[in-house]
Amino acid sequence: MQHMRIHHPGCPKKTCLTIAARVSAREWKGLKLGAAVGIELQKHVRHSLTDYDELLRSKMMTREEARAFVAPRVDEVLRSWRNPSIKLRLAVPTRDET
Repeated sequence: MQHMRIHHPGCPKKTCLTIAARVSAREWKGLKLGAAVGIELQKHVRHSLTDYDELLRSKMMTREEARAFVAPRVDEVLRSWRNPSIKLRLAVPTRDET
């Protein structure tokens, strides 16, 4: 969870919990934590937030074609989770500032 909070601060909490559970449930021989998290995040986004599974079920594309087709969306989501937009709040001026 700490890795996710640091490196993917825009990732929804429920997704962070899911990814943390998946990463800790497997033995990742030779891979660092960041690589394991990256693999699981890509899988999660591909299967949950794109039409990847539907493309495979409909036999419209091969696995490789479907992955290539949804790759831009996967990258977009992961990028937004790594660098969430900064939300600025305007301060209301006090009487002394007006």
